[in-house]
Amino acid sequence: MKTRLLIVYCLLSTVYCLAQLPESDIWLLNIKDSAGTVSLTDPINITSRKGYDNQPAFSPDGTYVLYTRYDDSTKQSDIYKYDIKTKNITQFTKTPTSEYSPTFMPEAKNISVVMVEKDSAQRLWKFPIAGGAPVCIMQNVKEVGYHSWINKDSVALFILTKPSFTIQLANIATQKASVIADSVGRCMRMKDHLLWYTTKLGVLNTVYEYHPKLKKSVLKGVIENEDYCFYGKSVWSCSDNSIVSGYMNDKSGATEIANLEKFGITKITRITISPDGKKIALVSNR
Repeated sequence: MKTRLLIVYCLLSTVYCLAQLPESDIWLLNIKDSAGTVSLTDPINITSRKGYDNQPAFSPDGTYVLYTRYDDSTKQSDIYKYDIKTKNITQFTKTPTSEYSPTFMPEAKNISVVMVEKDSAQRLWKFPIAGGAPVCIMQNVKEVGYHSWINKDSVALFILTKPSFTIQLANIATQKASVIADSVGRCMRMKDHLLWYTTKLGVLNTVYEYHPKLKKSVLKGVIENEDYCFYGKSVWSCSDNSIVSGYMNDKSGATEIANLEKFGITKITRITISPDGKKIALVSNR
């Protein structure tokens, strides 16, 4: 059991096990919805290089994608920007540290990232979108793996605690965090001001909806893959390495949206949809 936990921790805590970062590509596809029939079309591999490109995040206006890129020459990760219209790629952060998990903050003026600092601490930092010096958001929380903003004053943190990972709700003003769930998956999403997260149930992932005001979680269902996103009233995930599925529309379980094997997308590990619901970004391991 200790060996298994160590392997999982290494995969998440990038500062210790950079050699284990998988080679991955980010794919961008159009979402076509005709009278309720949805299809994914026009796939573009927006990274298409040997190495780790992961954790895509659409800008609020849907014009560009931020993502994490690991550079073998510098042995660190930075945040890069892909412009959807021009297809140009530019470097967004350039620091002596590594940055992961780019996330747009609620006030739309900054992005937040998990920074792996020189002392190996993994803290939450913010970078101005317009440019400028980064600022540490949570000074006392040092084991952040992923995060999701509840509102401008509070953020949910996936914490690399042992023996099981936890989600902690942090208050920015007080700099204090409290545990709301343990044995959790890395993916957290906000929907209608409520936080969704998963816990492991055998080979499946149990989905919960957390109500910040009530301080309680409500069971929503199960999905096969721990990474998911929302499309209208549906929850989208991948039911195997190449099939994108929709869940929770009815009691029949998952409905196949698209099989992307024909495009060479065969090992999907992450999934996110643009704010306008017109594009989807997928990460496929090589």
